[in-house]
Amino acid sequence: MSPDHPQNSRFTKEYRRKLVDLQLKNKKEELERLRHEADRLDSLWISHEVEGCLRHSINETLANVVQQHSSAVRRRTLRKLVALNHGNLLVPQPKEGFVNLSNVKLTANQVELLNLRLNCHVLSRPKPFQKRLELEVLLDNIQELEKKGTVVTSGPSLQAELLAESSKRRGSYCSKLLSKELMNAAKDLRNNPDIMIRRADKCASFVILPTEEYLAKIDHILQDESKFTRITRNPIKDIKRKVNKVIKSVNPVTDDIKLPLLSGDYDLGYMYGNVKNHKPGNPLRPIISQIPTPTYYLAKRLATLLTPYVPDRYSVASSSDFLELVKGLYSSKHIASLDVESLFTNVPINLTISFILDRVYRDVSTPKLKIPEPALKSLLEICTKEAPFRCPRGRMYVQRDGVAMGSPLGVLFANFFMGTVEEQVFGDIQRPSTYCRYIDDTFICVENESELQVLRQTFEEKSGLHYTMEKSTDGALHFLDVLLKVEEDTISTSVYVKSTNAGHCLNGQSECPDRFKETTIAAFVRRALSHCSEWKNVHREIDRVSQMLVDNGYPHHVVSSVVKRTIN
Repeated sequence: MSPDHPQNSRFTKEYRRKLVDLQLKNKKEELERLRHEADRLDSLWISHEVEGCLRHSINETLANVVQQHSSAVRRRTLRKLVALNHGNLLVPQPKEGFVNLSNVKLTANQVELLNLRLNCHVLSRPKPFQKRLELEVLLDNIQELEKKGTVVTSGPSLQAELLAESSKRRGSYCSKLLSKELMNAAKDLRNNPDIMIRRADKCASFVILPTEEYLAKIDHILQDESKFTRITRNPIKDIKRKVNKVIKSVNPVTDDIKLPLLSGDYDLGYMYGNVKNHKPGNPLRPIISQIPTPTYYLAKRLATLLTPYVPDRYSVASSSDFLELVKGLYSSKHIASLDVESLFTNVPINLTISFILDRVYRDVSTPKLKIPEPALKSLLEICTKEAPFRCPRGRMYVQRDGVAMGSPLGVLFANFFMGTVEEQVFGDIQRPSTYCRYIDDTFICVENESELQVLRQTFEEKSGLHYTMEKSTDGALHFLDVLLKVEEDTISTSVYVKSTNAGHCLNGQSECPDRFKETTIAAFVRRALSHCSEWKNVHREIDRVSQMLVDNGYPHHVVSSVVKRTIN
Protein backbone atom coordinates (compact mmCIF):
# COMPACT_ATOMS: atom_id res chain seq x y z
CA MET A 1 0.00 0.00 0.00
CA SER A 2 1.51 3.33 -1.06
CA PRO A 3 2.16 6.11 1.46
CA ASP A 4 -0.34 8.30 -0.45
CA HIS A 5 -3.17 5.83 0.00
CA PRO A 6 -6.16 7.40 1.83
CA GLN A 7 -5.88 4.79 4.60
CA ASN A 8 -2.43 6.14 5.44
CA SER A 9 -3.54 9.74 5.79
CA ARG A 10 -3.07 11.50 9.09
CA PHE A 11 -6.82 12.11 9.40
CA THR A 12 -7.63 8.42 8.92
CA LYS A 13 -5.07 7.28 11.51
CA GLU A 14 -6.31 9.85 14.02
CA TYR A 15 -9.91 8.79 13.45
CA ARG A 16 -9.01 5.14 13.96
CA ARG A 17 -7.13 5.95 17.15
CA LYS A 18 -10.10 7.87 18.57
CA LEU A 19 -12.43 5.03 17.60
CA VAL A 20 -10.25 2.47 19.41
CA ASP A 21 -10.04 4.75 22.48
CA LEU A 22 -13.83 5.04 22.52
CA GLN A 23 -14.23 1.27 22.28
CA LEU A 24 -11.76 0.77 25.13
CA LYS A 25 -13.63 3.29 27.27
CA ASN A 26 -16.93 1.50 26.63
CA LYS A 27 -15.35 -1.87 27.48
CA LYS A 28 -13.96 -0.50 30.76
CA GLU A 29 -17.36 0.88 31.73
CA GLU A 30 -18.96 -2.46 30.90
CA LEU A 31 -16.30 -4.27 32.94
CA GLU A 32 -16.97 -2.06 35.95
CA ARG A 33 -20.72 -2.69 35.63
CA LEU A 34 -20.14 -6.45 35.44
CA ARG A 35 -17.88 -6.33 38.52
CA HIS A 36 -20.65 -4.66 40.54
CA GLU A 37 -23.14 -7.23 39.27
CA ALA A 38 -20.74 -10.07 40.18
CA ASP A 39 -20.30 -8.65 43.71
CA ARG A 40 -24.10 -8.42 44.08
CA LEU A 41 -24.61 -12.01 42.94
CA ASP A 42 -21.75 -13.19 45.16
CA SER A 43 -23.36 -11.57 48.20
CA LEU A 44 -26.70 -13.08 47.25
CA TRP A 45 -25.13 -16.54 46.91
CA ILE A 46 -23.40 -16.28 50.28
CA SER A 47 -26.68 -15.31 51.96
CA HIS A 48 -28.39 -18.56 50.87
CA GLU A 49 -28.28 -21.43 53.32
CA VAL A 50 -26.65 -24.36 51.50
CA GLU A 51 -24.91 -27.42 52.93
CA GLY A 52 -21.12 -27.14 53.09
CA CYS A 53 -20.31 -29.99 50.67
CA LEU A 54 -22.90 -28.86 48.12
CA ARG A 55 -21.71 -25.24 48.33
CA HIS A 56 -18.10 -26.32 47.82
CA SER A 57 -19.05 -28.48 44.82
CA ILE A 58 -21.04 -25.65 43.20
CA ASN A 59 -18.20 -23.16 43.80
CA GLU A 60 -15.70 -25.51 42.15
CA THR A 61 -17.97 -26.03 39.14
CA LEU A 62 -18.49 -22.27 38.70
CA ALA A 63 -14.72 -21.63 39.00
CA ASN A 64 -14.01 -24.22 36.30
CA VAL A 65 -16.59 -22.68 33.96
CA VAL A 66 -15.11 -19.20 34.45
CA GLN A 67 -11.56 -20.47 33.92
CA GLN A 68 -12.49 -22.32 30.71
CA HIS A 69 -14.31 -19.29 29.33
CA SER A 70 -11.42 -16.98 30.23
CA SER A 71 -8.86 -19.29 28.61
CA ALA A 72 -10.94 -19.60 25.42
CA VAL A 73 -11.36 -15.82 25.10
CA ARG A 74 -7.66 -15.26 25.76
CA ARG A 75 -6.58 -17.82 23.16
CA ARG A 76 -8.95 -16.33 20.59
CA THR A 77 -7.69 -12.80 21.26
CA LEU A 78 -4.04 -13.86 21.09
CA ARG A 79 -4.59 -15.59 17.74
CA LYS A 80 -6.13 -12.42 16.34
CA LEU A 81 -3.28 -10.22 17.59
CA VAL A 82 -0.61 -12.55 16.23
CA ALA A 83 -2.38 -12.79 12.87
CA LEU A 84 -2.67 -9.01 12.62
CA ASN A 85 1.05 -8.68 13.25
CA HIS A 86 2.00 -11.46 10.77
CA GLY A 87 3.08 -13.82 13.54
CA ASN A 88 5.82 -11.52 14.87
CA LEU A 89 4.39 -10.36 18.17
CA LEU A 90 5.08 -10.92 21.84
CA VAL A 91 1.79 -10.65 23.69
CA PRO A 92 1.99 -9.49 27.33
CA GLN A 93 1.29 -12.24 29.83
CA PRO A 94 1.88 -10.38 33.09
CA LYS A 95 1.96 -12.13 36.44
CA GLU A 96 0.54 -10.62 39.59
CA GLY A 97 2.93 -8.30 41.36
CA PHE A 98 1.85 -9.34 44.84
CA VAL A 99 1.08 -12.34 47.04
CA ASN A 100 -1.89 -12.05 49.39
CA LEU A 101 -1.37 -14.21 52.48
CA SER A 102 -4.18 -12.50 54.39
CA ASN A 103 -7.96 -12.88 54.34
CA VAL A 104 -8.48 -9.29 53.19
CA LYS A 105 -10.35 -9.01 49.89
CA LEU A 106 -8.70 -6.40 47.69
CA THR A 107 -10.61 -3.95 45.51
CA ALA A 108 -9.98 -3.69 41.77
CA ASN A 109 -8.05 -0.43 42.26
CA GLN A 110 -5.88 -1.98 44.97
CA VAL A 111 -5.07 -4.92 42.71
CA GLU A 112 -4.18 -2.55 39.87
CA LEU A 113 -1.95 -0.51 42.20
CA LEU A 114 -0.08 -3.54 43.57
CA ASN A 115 0.37 -4.94 40.06
CA LEU A 116 2.46 -1.89 39.18
CA ARG A 117 5.01 -3.67 41.40
CA LEU A 118 7.92 -2.41 43.44
CA ASN A 119 10.05 -1.40 40.46
CA CYS A 120 7.59 1.16 39.11
CA HIS A 121 8.90 4.73 39.25
CA VAL A 122 6.41 7.59 39.45
CA LEU A 123 6.95 11.29 38.90
CA SER A 124 8.00 12.95 42.14
CA ARG A 125 7.74 16.61 43.03
CA PRO A 126 11.01 18.57 43.40
CA LYS A 127 12.27 19.03 46.93
CA PRO A 128 11.55 22.37 48.63
CA PHE A 129 14.20 25.03 47.90
CA GLN A 130 15.96 22.70 45.43
CA LYS A 131 15.35 25.10 42.54
CA ARG A 132 16.53 28.08 44.60
CA LEU A 133 19.70 26.25 45.59
CA GLU A 134 20.49 25.34 41.97
CA LEU A 135 19.93 28.93 40.80
CA GLU A 136 22.15 30.29 43.59
CA VAL A 137 24.93 27.88 42.52
CA LEU A 138 24.43 29.04 38.92
CA LEU A 139 24.73 32.69 40.00
CA ASP A 140 27.90 31.96 41.99
CA ASN A 141 29.46 30.22 38.98
CA ILE A 142 28.64 33.15 36.69
CA GLN A 143 30.13 35.67 39.12
CA GLU A 144 33.24 33.49 39.54
CA LEU A 145 33.74 33.38 35.76
CA GLU A 146 33.39 37.18 35.59
CA LYS A 147 36.10 37.60 38.22
CA LYS A 148 38.45 35.37 36.22
CA GLY A 149 38.00 37.58 33.15
CA THR A 150 36.15 34.94 31.14
CA VAL A 151 33.93 36.28 28.36
CA VAL A 152 30.83 36.25 30.53
CA THR A 153 28.77 39.32 31.31
CA SER A 154 25.71 39.67 33.50
CA GLY A 155 23.28 42.52 33.79
CA PRO A 156 22.61 44.30 37.08
CA SER A 157 19.16 42.71 37.33
CA LEU A 158 20.34 39.10 36.88
CA GLN A 159 20.50 38.31 40.58
CA ALA A 160 17.02 39.66 41.27
CA GLU A 161 15.58 37.83 38.25
CA LEU A 162 17.11 34.50 39.27
CA LEU A 163 15.87 34.84 42.85
CA ALA A 164 12.40 35.71 41.57
CA GLU A 165 12.46 32.66 39.30
CA SER A 166 13.41 30.41 42.22
CA SER A 167 10.05 30.98 43.90
CA LYS A 168 8.03 29.91 40.84
CA ARG A 169 6.82 26.39 40.14
CA ARG A 170 6.69 25.72 36.42
CA GLY A 171 5.38 22.60 34.75
CA SER A 172 3.07 19.87 35.99
CA TYR A 173 4.27 17.35 38.54
CA CYS A 174 1.06 15.33 38.64
CA SER A 175 1.71 11.67 37.92
CA LYS A 176 -0.05 10.41 34.80
CA LEU A 177 0.40 6.86 36.05
CA LEU A 178 -1.11 7.16 39.53
CA SER A 179 -4.70 8.29 39.19
CA LYS A 180 -6.73 9.67 42.07
CA GLU A 181 -8.40 6.27 42.45
CA LEU A 182 -5.03 4.51 42.76
CA MET A 183 -3.80 7.07 45.30
CA ASN A 184 -6.91 6.47 47.41
CA ALA A 185 -6.34 2.72 47.09
CA ALA A 186 -2.79 3.17 48.41
CA LYS A 187 -4.07 5.19 51.37
CA ASP A 188 -6.67 2.54 52.18
CA LEU A 189 -4.01 -0.19 52.16
CA ARG A 190 -1.65 1.86 54.31
CA ASN A 191 -4.33 2.74 56.86
CA ASN A 192 -5.63 -0.83 57.22
CA PRO A 193 -4.44 -1.96 60.69
CA ASP A 194 -5.14 -5.63 59.97
CA ILE A 195 -2.47 -6.10 57.27
CA MET A 196 1.23 -5.48 56.72
CA ILE A 197 2.65 -5.03 53.20
CA ARG A 198 6.26 -6.11 52.94
CA ARG A 199 8.65 -7.04 50.14
CA ALA A 200 9.17 -10.64 49.07
CA ASP A 201 12.64 -11.87 50.00
CA LYS A 202 13.98 -12.82 46.59
CA CYS A 203 11.82 -10.98 44.08
CA ALA A 204 10.40 -7.51 43.60
CA SER A 205 6.86 -8.40 44.67
CA PHE A 206 4.63 -7.17 47.45
CA VAL A 207 3.52 -9.61 50.14
CA ILE A 208 0.37 -8.93 52.16
CA LEU A 209 0.13 -10.75 55.47
CA PRO A 210 -1.86 -10.32 58.70
CA THR A 211 -0.33 -7.77 61.07
CA GLU A 212 -0.39 -10.09 64.08
CA GLU A 213 1.30 -12.87 62.13
CA TYR A 214 4.07 -10.48 61.00
CA LEU A 215 4.62 -9.17 64.55
CA ALA A 216 4.64 -12.71 65.98
CA LYS A 217 7.39 -13.73 63.54
CA ILE A 218 9.47 -10.67 64.48
CA ASP A 219 8.98 -11.54 68.18
CA HIS A 220 10.14 -15.10 67.51
CA ILE A 221 13.38 -13.82 65.95
CA LEU A 222 14.04 -11.46 68.87
CA GLN A 223 13.52 -14.25 71.43
CA ASP A 224 17.05 -15.51 70.69
CA GLU A 225 18.78 -14.04 73.76
CA SER A 226 22.19 -15.21 72.53
CA LYS A 227 21.97 -12.56 69.80
CA PHE A 228 19.46 -9.91 70.91
CA THR A 229 19.19 -8.03 74.19
CA ARG A 230 16.24 -5.83 75.08
CA ILE A 231 17.04 -2.41 76.53
CA THR A 232 14.81 0.08 78.31
CA ARG A 233 16.90 3.24 77.95
CA ASN A 234 17.82 5.06 74.73
CA PRO A 235 21.66 4.89 74.52
CA ILE A 236 22.14 7.34 71.61
CA LYS A 237 23.76 10.11 73.72
CA ASP A 238 26.09 7.64 75.44
CA ILE A 239 27.16 6.18 72.08
CA LYS A 240 27.90 9.65 70.66
CA ARG A 241 29.96 10.54 73.70
CA LYS A 242 31.84 7.22 73.62
CA VAL A 243 32.59 7.39 69.87
CA ASN A 244 33.75 11.02 70.02
CA LYS A 245 36.08 10.19 72.90
CA VAL A 246 37.75 7.47 70.83
CA ILE A 247 37.92 9.66 67.70
CA LYS A 248 39.54 12.51 69.65
CA SER A 249 42.24 10.10 70.77
CA VAL A 250 42.79 8.80 67.22
CA ASN A 251 42.92 11.94 65.06
CA PRO A 252 45.98 13.57 66.70
CA VAL A 253 48.17 10.48 66.12
CA THR A 254 47.20 9.83 62.49
CA ASP A 255 48.30 11.85 59.48
CA ASP A 256 46.16 10.74 56.55
CA ILE A 257 43.17 9.27 58.40
CA LYS A 258 40.84 11.76 60.05
CA LEU A 259 37.56 10.45 61.42
CA PRO A 260 34.77 13.08 61.69
CA LEU A 261 33.31 13.75 65.12
CA LEU A 262 29.63 12.92 65.59
CA SER A 263 27.36 15.95 65.77
CA GLY A 264 23.67 16.60 65.28
CA ASP A 265 20.64 14.51 66.05
CA TYR A 266 20.46 10.73 65.58
CA ASP A 267 17.86 8.09 66.18
CA LEU A 268 17.52 4.37 66.74
CA GLY A 269 17.76 1.97 63.83
CA TYR A 270 14.67 0.02 62.89
CA MET A 271 14.01 -3.64 62.26
CA TYR A 272 11.77 -5.13 59.60
CA GLY A 273 11.46 -8.45 57.80
CA ASN A 274 11.24 -9.48 54.16
CA VAL A 275 8.91 -12.42 53.62
CA LYS A 276 10.38 -15.70 52.34
CA ASN A 277 7.15 -16.67 50.62
CA HIS A 278 9.01 -19.36 48.65
CA LYS A 279 9.61 -21.35 51.87
CA PRO A 280 7.11 -23.31 53.98
CA GLY A 281 5.55 -21.17 56.70
CA ASN A 282 6.61 -17.89 55.02
CA PRO A 283 9.42 -17.05 57.49
CA LEU A 284 11.02 -13.59 57.64
CA ARG A 285 14.53 -12.48 56.75
CA PRO A 286 15.35 -9.94 59.49
CA ILE A 287 16.93 -6.67 58.35
CA ILE A 288 18.08 -3.93 60.73
CA SER A 289 18.50 -0.57 59.03
CA GLN A 290 21.14 1.47 60.84
CA ILE A 291 20.94 4.60 58.67
CA PRO A 292 19.51 6.84 61.45
CA THR A 293 22.05 5.67 64.06
CA PRO A 294 25.16 7.69 65.06
CA THR A 295 27.52 4.88 63.99
CA TYR A 296 26.20 4.34 60.44
CA TYR A 297 28.62 6.63 58.57
CA LEU A 298 31.47 5.67 60.89
CA ALA A 299 30.83 2.01 60.03
CA LYS A 300 30.90 2.88 56.30
CA ARG A 301 34.26 4.61 56.76
CA LEU A 302 35.71 1.65 58.70
CA ALA A 303 34.46 -0.74 56.01
CA THR A 304 36.30 1.32 53.37
CA LEU A 305 39.52 1.36 55.42
CA LEU A 306 39.43 -2.39 56.17
CA THR A 307 38.32 -3.76 52.78
CA PRO A 308 41.93 -3.96 51.44
CA TYR A 309 42.78 -6.29 54.36
CA VAL A 310 40.05 -8.88 53.62
CA PRO A 311 41.55 -12.32 52.78
CA ASP A 312 40.32 -12.66 49.19
CA ARG A 313 42.62 -15.29 47.70
CA TYR A 314 39.73 -17.63 46.91
CA SER A 315 36.86 -15.17 46.51
CA VAL A 316 35.20 -13.87 43.36
CA ALA A 317 33.61 -10.43 43.22
CA SER A 318 30.97 -11.07 40.55
CA SER A 319 29.56 -13.47 37.99
CA SER A 320 32.10 -12.12 35.47
CA ASP A 321 35.00 -13.24 37.69
CA PHE A 322 33.42 -16.67 38.07
CA LEU A 323 32.93 -17.03 34.32
CA GLU A 324 36.60 -16.21 33.77
CA LEU A 325 37.50 -18.96 36.23
CA VAL A 326 35.39 -21.67 34.56
CA LYS A 327 36.00 -20.54 30.97
CA GLY A 328 38.95 -22.86 30.43
CA LEU A 329 37.80 -25.51 32.88
CA TYR A 330 37.80 -29.09 31.63
CA SER A 331 35.06 -31.45 32.64
CA SER A 332 35.38 -32.95 36.09
CA LYS A 333 33.64 -35.91 37.67
CA HIS A 334 32.05 -33.90 40.46
CA ILE A 335 30.98 -30.26 40.70
CA ALA A 336 29.11 -29.03 43.76
CA SER A 337 28.40 -25.96 45.86
CA LEU A 338 28.52 -25.34 49.60
CA ASP A 339 26.30 -22.78 51.30
CA VAL A 340 26.47 -21.51 54.89
CA GLU A 341 23.10 -21.47 56.64
CA SER A 342 22.24 -17.91 57.79
CA LEU A 343 25.83 -16.66 57.63
CA PHE A 344 25.18 -13.02 58.60
CA THR A 345 23.23 -13.80 61.77
CA ASN A 346 25.78 -16.47 62.79
CA VAL A 347 29.06 -14.60 62.22
CA PRO A 348 30.81 -14.59 65.64
CA ILE A 349 31.53 -10.90 66.27
CA ASN A 350 34.32 -11.23 68.85
CA LEU A 351 36.18 -13.88 66.86
CA THR A 352 35.89 -11.89 63.63
CA ILE A 353 37.19 -8.72 65.30
CA SER A 354 40.21 -10.70 66.53
CA PHE A 355 40.75 -11.96 62.94
CA ILE A 356 40.65 -8.35 61.70
CA LEU A 357 43.11 -7.09 64.32
CA ASP A 358 45.55 -9.94 63.64
CA ARG A 359 45.42 -9.26 59.91
CA VAL A 360 45.82 -5.49 60.27
CA TYR A 361 48.49 -5.33 62.98
CA ARG A 362 50.33 -8.68 63.06
CA ASP A 363 50.34 -9.96 59.47
CA VAL A 364 53.67 -9.16 57.78
CA SER A 365 52.05 -9.30 54.31
CA THR A 366 49.83 -6.26 54.96
CA PRO A 367 50.76 -2.70 56.00
CA LYS A 368 49.64 -1.67 59.46
CA LEU A 369 46.69 0.68 59.73
CA LYS A 370 47.68 3.95 61.39
CA ILE A 371 44.73 3.84 63.79
CA PRO A 372 45.88 2.45 67.20
CA GLU A 373 44.74 -1.13 67.74
CA PRO A 374 42.72 -0.50 70.96
CA ALA A 375 40.87 2.37 69.24
CA LEU A 376 39.98 0.28 66.17
CA LYS A 377 38.79 -2.58 68.37
CA SER A 378 36.63 -0.22 70.40
CA LEU A 379 35.08 1.39 67.29
CA LEU A 380 34.31 -1.99 65.71
CA GLU A 381 32.64 -3.23 68.89
CA ILE A 382 30.52 -0.07 69.18
CA CYS A 383 29.40 -0.29 65.53
CA THR A 384 28.39 -3.96 65.78
CA LYS A 385 27.51 -4.84 69.38
CA GLU A 386 26.08 -1.54 70.60
CA ALA A 387 23.98 -0.37 67.62
CA PRO A 388 20.45 0.09 69.05
CA PHE A 389 17.28 -0.45 67.04
CA ARG A 390 13.53 -0.44 67.49
CA CYS A 391 11.29 -3.36 66.57
CA PRO A 392 7.83 -2.93 64.96
CA ARG A 393 6.18 -3.08 68.39
CA GLY A 394 8.27 -0.08 69.50
CA ARG A 395 10.59 -1.97 71.88
CA MET A 396 14.32 -1.22 71.92
CA TYR A 397 17.04 -3.86 71.38
CA VAL A 398 20.71 -4.27 70.57
CA GLN A 399 22.24 -7.16 68.63
CA ARG A 400 25.09 -8.59 70.69
CA ASP A 401 26.27 -11.29 68.27
CA GLY A 402 25.94 -11.96 64.60
CA VAL A 403 26.25 -9.12 62.12
CA ALA A 404 23.05 -7.32 61.11
CA MET A 405 21.86 -7.28 57.53
CA GLY A 406 21.58 -3.54 56.96
CA SER A 407 24.88 -2.73 58.64
CA PRO A 408 27.69 -1.28 56.45
CA LEU A 409 30.03 -3.76 58.16
CA GLY A 410 27.88 -6.79 57.32
CA VAL A 411 29.58 -7.91 54.10
CA LEU A 412 33.04 -7.01 55.44
CA PHE A 413 32.64 -9.16 58.56
CA ALA A 414 31.16 -12.06 56.56
CA ASN A 415 34.01 -12.01 54.02
CA PHE A 416 36.68 -11.56 56.73
CA PHE A 417 35.40 -14.50 58.74
CA MET A 418 34.98 -16.82 55.73
CA GLY A 419 38.34 -15.81 54.22
CA THR A 420 40.20 -16.50 57.47
CA VAL A 421 38.45 -19.85 57.93
CA GLU A 422 39.45 -20.80 54.37
CA GLU A 423 43.12 -20.12 55.12
CA GLN A 424 42.89 -22.31 58.22
CA VAL A 425 41.12 -25.14 56.36
CA PHE A 426 43.57 -25.24 53.46
CA GLY A 427 46.41 -25.21 55.94
CA ASP A 428 45.20 -28.62 57.13
CA ILE A 429 43.89 -30.28 53.95
CA GLN A 430 44.65 -30.00 50.27
CA ARG A 431 42.67 -27.42 48.32
CA PRO A 432 40.45 -28.80 45.52
CA SER A 433 41.59 -28.31 41.94
CA THR A 434 38.91 -25.65 41.44
CA TYR A 435 37.55 -23.66 44.36
CA CYS A 436 36.02 -20.18 44.70
CA ARG A 437 33.61 -18.37 47.01
CA TYR A 438 31.16 -15.48 46.78
CA ILE A 439 30.41 -14.39 50.38
CA ASP A 440 28.73 -17.60 51.68
CA ASP A 441 28.35 -19.56 48.41
CA THR A 442 31.24 -21.82 47.40
CA PHE A 443 31.88 -23.58 44.08
CA ILE A 444 33.97 -26.77 44.12
CA CYS A 445 35.25 -29.05 41.40
CA VAL A 446 36.78 -32.38 42.56
CA GLU A 447 37.61 -35.83 41.23
CA ASN A 448 35.67 -37.93 43.76
CA GLU A 449 32.79 -37.46 46.18
CA SER A 450 34.80 -38.28 49.29
CA GLU A 451 36.73 -35.01 48.83
CA LEU A 452 33.44 -33.11 49.10
CA GLN A 453 32.52 -34.76 52.38
CA VAL A 454 35.96 -34.16 53.90
CA LEU A 455 35.90 -30.52 52.82
CA ARG A 456 32.42 -29.93 54.24
CA GLN A 457 33.29 -31.59 57.55
CA THR A 458 36.52 -29.61 57.92
CA PHE A 459 34.77 -26.29 57.23
CA GLU A 460 32.09 -27.04 59.83
CA GLU A 461 34.74 -27.95 62.43
CA LYS A 462 36.80 -24.80 61.82
CA SER A 463 33.91 -22.33 61.56
CA GLY A 464 31.34 -23.79 63.94
CA LEU A 465 28.68 -23.15 61.27
CA HIS A 466 26.41 -25.54 59.41
CA TYR A 467 26.91 -26.04 55.67
CA THR A 468 24.46 -27.35 53.09
CA MET A 469 25.76 -29.08 49.98
CA GLU A 470 24.23 -29.13 46.52
CA LYS A 471 25.58 -31.62 44.00
CA SER A 472 25.14 -31.53 40.25
CA THR A 473 21.98 -33.14 38.86
CA ASP A 474 22.42 -34.82 35.48
CA GLY A 475 25.68 -32.90 35.16
CA ALA A 476 24.01 -29.50 35.79
CA LEU A 477 24.66 -27.09 38.68
CA HIS A 478 23.93 -23.41 39.24
CA PHE A 479 26.23 -20.94 40.98
CA LEU A 480 25.33 -17.26 41.35
CA ASP A 481 23.31 -16.56 38.16
CA VAL A 482 25.27 -19.03 36.01
CA LEU A 483 24.02 -22.51 35.04
CA LEU A 484 26.86 -24.96 34.40
CA LYS A 485 26.40 -28.12 32.36
CA VAL A 486 29.07 -30.83 32.25
CA GLU A 487 29.63 -31.89 28.63
CA GLU A 488 31.98 -34.61 27.36
CA ASP A 489 35.21 -32.70 27.85
CA THR A 490 34.12 -29.16 28.77
CA ILE A 491 31.62 -27.26 30.92
CA SER A 492 29.08 -25.11 29.08
CA THR A 493 27.45 -22.08 30.71
CA SER A 494 24.17 -20.23 30.40
CA VAL A 495 21.99 -17.85 32.42
CA TYR A 496 20.38 -19.41 35.50
CA VAL A 497 16.93 -18.19 36.54
CA LYS A 498 15.83 -19.08 40.06
CA SER A 499 12.48 -20.71 40.63
CA THR A 500 11.64 -17.75 42.91
CA ASN A 501 12.20 -15.28 40.07
CA ALA A 502 8.77 -13.85 39.27
CA GLY A 503 10.06 -12.09 36.14
CA HIS A 504 9.80 -8.55 37.49
CA CYS A 505 12.06 -5.69 36.43
CA LEU A 506 11.84 -1.91 35.97
CA ASN A 507 8.25 -1.31 34.90
CA GLY A 508 7.93 -0.17 31.29
CA GLN A 509 5.20 2.29 32.34
CA SER A 510 7.53 4.00 34.82
CA GLU A 511 7.73 7.79 34.68
CA CYS A 512 11.51 7.78 34.45
CA PRO A 513 13.77 8.79 31.53
CA ASP A 514 13.59 6.46 28.52
CA ARG A 515 17.35 5.89 28.71
CA PHE A 516 16.83 4.07 32.03
CA LYS A 517 14.43 1.67 30.35
CA GLU A 518 16.72 1.14 27.35
CA THR A 519 19.63 0.47 29.72
CA THR A 520 17.50 -2.17 31.49
CA ILE A 521 16.83 -3.97 28.21
CA ALA A 522 20.47 -3.75 27.13
CA ALA A 523 21.68 -5.11 30.50
CA PHE A 524 19.65 -8.30 30.07
CA VAL A 525 20.99 -8.75 26.53
CA ARG A 526 24.61 -8.21 27.61
CA ARG A 527 24.17 -10.77 30.38
CA ALA A 528 22.90 -13.30 27.84
CA LEU A 529 25.95 -12.65 25.64
CA SER A 530 28.45 -12.86 28.53
CA HIS A 531 26.95 -15.83 30.40
CA CYS A 532 26.05 -18.17 27.52
CA SER A 533 28.87 -20.18 25.94
CA GLU A 534 26.70 -21.31 22.99
CA TRP A 535 24.59 -19.27 20.57
CA LYS A 536 21.53 -21.49 21.02
CA ASN A 537 21.53 -20.56 24.71
CA VAL A 538 21.92 -16.87 23.83
CA HIS A 539 18.86 -16.96 21.57
CA ARG A 540 16.84 -18.90 24.15
CA GLU A 541 17.71 -16.38 26.88
CA ILE A 542 16.93 -13.37 24.67
CA ASP A 543 13.55 -14.89 23.82
CA ARG A 544 12.83 -15.36 27.53
CA VAL A 545 13.99 -11.84 28.41
CA SER A 546 11.99 -10.27 25.56
CA GLN A 547 8.80 -11.93 26.78
CA MET A 548 9.57 -10.85 30.36
CA LEU A 549 10.12 -7.23 29.30
CA VAL A 550 6.87 -7.15 27.34
CA ASP A 551 5.11 -8.61 30.40
CA ASN A 552 6.51 -5.67 32.38
CA GLY A 553 4.95 -3.09 30.10
CA TYR A 554 7.67 -2.51 27.49
CA PRO A 555 6.44 -2.03 23.89
CA HIS A 556 7.41 -4.92 21.63
CA HIS A 557 9.02 -2.67 19.00
CA VAL A 558 11.20 -0.94 21.64
CA VAL A 559 12.43 -4.29 23.00
CA SER A 560 13.25 -5.58 19.51
CA SER A 561 15.07 -2.37 18.57
CA VAL A 562 17.28 -2.26 21.68
CA VAL A 563 18.01 -6.01 21.47
CA LYS A 564 19.21 -5.69 17.86
CA ARG A 565 21.25 -2.58 18.61
CA THR A 566 22.93 -4.16 21.63
CA ILE A 567 23.82 -7.37 19.78
CA ASN A 568 25.21 -5.43 16.83
